[in-house]
Order: sequence, then structure tokens, then C-alpha cells
Amino acid sequence: MSIVKSGQVYNIIDRVMGIMSSELLEHGQIVSYIFYKMLQTDGTYSKQELADYAILGLLHDIGTMKTGYRKSLSAIETSETWGHSIYGYLFLKYLSPVDDKAEIVLYHHLGYNKFKYIRSKYLKETDYLALADKMDVFMRVADKAGMGQDYFHRQINIDFSEEALKMFHKAQSKYNITERLATGDYKHELEVLFKKVEFSDKEIKEFLQMIVYSIDFRSQQTVLHALGTTTYAEIVGTLAGLRGKKIEEIYYGALLHDIGKIAIPLEILESPRRLTDQEMRVMKAHVLITERILENTIDNNIFRIASRHHEKMDGSGYPRGINGEELTLSEQVVAVADILSALRGKRSYKDEMPKEKIIDIISSDAANGKLNADLVKIVVNRYDDIMTFYDNRMSVTQSTYMEILKQYDDIYDKFRKFE
Repeated sequence: MSIVKSGQVYNIIDRVMGIMSSELLEHGQIVSYIFYKMLQTDGTYSKQELADYAILGLLHDIGTMKTGYRKSLSAIETSETWGHSIYGYLFLKYLSPVDDKAEIVLYHHLGYNKFKYIRSKYLKETDYLALADKMDVFMRVADKAGMGQDYFHRQINIDFSEEALKMFHKAQSKYNITERLATGDYKHELEVLFKKVEFSDKEIKEFLQMIVYSIDFRSQQTVLHALGTTTYAEIVGTLAGLRGKKIEEIYYGALLHDIGKIAIPLEILESPRRLTDQEMRVMKAHVLITERILENTIDNNIFRIASRHHEKMDGSGYPRGINGEELTLSEQVVAVADILSALRGKRSYKDEMPKEKIIDIISSDAANGKLNADLVKIVVNRYDDIMTFYDNRMSVTQSTYMEILKQYDDIYDKFRKFE
């Protein structure tokens, strides 16, 4: 059983989306809840399927992480629908355990009257999600979205089917959806759903990887750094003799260590030059934001690994300035891996550093008491093996990234006929 639980995955997604945009988070939660209750009322879905669809509802606008989440909900839902629908679909298809259902997100802005032009085994679910999406937009920003008070009467069998609208009314009658939305009880109901359903270890890893990818696809350099740190940490930890649960903790801690960068402006993440002192202060805040996302949400060892990756053995690190006596070996492994990833990775203002330069820098840090000297010795002695392992794994990551970009362009071209 995974040391990360299904309910914790939901809470992490919840907090990440809340930092991105409180409006987008609330929209995702409400759409997820309406969608879930319609499917539950339908009566043909298992608990696991209901949880999968509820996650899809929560993440149906995840593509806005790539296309511009700081815009208003009315703009996202009316003027820029295809971009975020396509990216959301690609994230879910390639990077999540609900990949087979991802096309529901792809088509959730396609009018019901155009369903005859597409082939999908999830047309009913797509129709339900589209209706749930429209319900929340109508309740909050109907005027801004230009919907009008008679929208649902006018758009039957155009934006959604008559059957979907009937299912909503049936669910409303059975579960009193609008009252639960008004009181906020729906949030607790969603939390209970995800606590009761157990995703597998593989599914949990894929959900968290998807969140890291979707955040960091704002910046290719950042996602490669996050995944590079994870890869280096796993192999260095293993070479240092750590096994089993310790490696699992290292994996999750390294994977999530930069999740706080969701709140850092893109112009700082992608700066074409070295950061100014003020910009560096903003960048350093990502650690505290990572703490805010993970605190009381995930296993404490994972939380500490993620939040201490910039601490140093001599106490000169940040944000707490703690020293090596307070740092576990796992935390020290990720600190070394983070620096290794930063040095070897390309940046807009620098190329990949050569082996000799990287070894010189980390050896100097070890000699000056900043990094664990034994771990640095492992890296120096096994440098070529570590880099071969890294290059083999990251070639898959980079090919996935390029495939997403390619498919985005291809799909967008096909969708132009629906504009």
C-alpha cells in the first residue's frame, strides 16, 4: 500500500489549484460535485468509476495551467475554450491513470449538436460533464458569459442533451445539489469520496506526476529540473544504501519539492539572465509555498524532504537555516540531487555544465561543509553511471513532452472546423 493516500492526493490537488486561482478551484470542485451526483443518480457506475469521473470533473480545466490560469472564469469558459480543453486532455491522456477517459475533457466544450462528428465511447459522460460545467458558469457568471436567463431552455440539444438536463433535475431532486453547494457541504462529500476509494500506488504516482507536469509545463526547464531531481535522488539514495520505504519517501519528496513554483511568475522561472537579488527573494519563496501545499496533507517524512531541499549541512541554507544534525540522510540526498540537477540542466542563460565543472562545484561544497561529503563522494565515483541512468530515463520524459506539444497543434487544427 502506498505511503501516500487517495485523500491526500485530492488535498494536494485542491491546494495547488487554490494557489493558482481560488475561482478556478471552486469551479472545479462544483463541476466535479454536480458531475458526480449526476453519475451517482444514473446508477450504473462503481465507486471507483465515480471517483475517476469526479477527479476528471475537478481537473477538467487543468489545461489552463498551460494557457493562462490568471484569466477570469468567464474568459476561460467562453473565448478560449479549445486551448485549455486540448491541453487538459493531453495531460490526462499521457500523464494520469484516467488516460482512457481523457477525451471527456477534450470534448467538454463541444456542443451536443456536434457529437455526430466525433467518435467516443464516453459521449454520455461528456454530455453530463458539459451540463455540469454550464450549470456552475450559469450560477456564477451568466451575465459575463452572455448566457441569458433562458439559457437552459434555449440550448437543449444544442450545447447539451435533453437527457442530461433531465438527469441533473433528477439528481437535484434526490440529493438537493443546490442546497449542498450553498452550504459548502459538497466539499466534505468530495473529501469523503476520495478517502473511501483507494487508488493504487501506480495511480497515485501518476496523479502527482501529472500535477507536477501540468504546473511546470509553464516552463520546460522547470519540469525537467523537478523530474531530474527525482531521478538523481532515487539513484543516489539507492547507492547510499537506502531501500524500500526510504526510497519511496525520497521519490515523493523529490517529485514535489518544487511544487510551490506554481506561484512564481513565469518571467522569473524563465528569466534569460541571472536573477536580481529581489527576484531571487521571490524565487526562494517557492519553498514556503511548497510547505503550505504539503503541510498536514502528506506523510511528515515526505513533507520534510520536500521542504528542506535548500538547507545546508552548515546551516547556511534556507528557509530555516537548519544544520546537518537536524537533516536526515534522505533530506541530504535530495539536497545533493537538487544541486546536481540544477548544475547539469540547461537554462536560458547557460548551457549544461561539463562533468569536470560539476564535480568541482559539488566537491567544493562538500569540503566547505555545505553538502554531505559521503554522498558527494558517491556522485563523483559513480558519475558516469548516474548520468547514463538519468539520460535513459529522461529521454522518455522529453519525448512525452514533445509528443504533447505536437499533438496539441495537430488537434487544434482539427478543432478549427468547430469554431
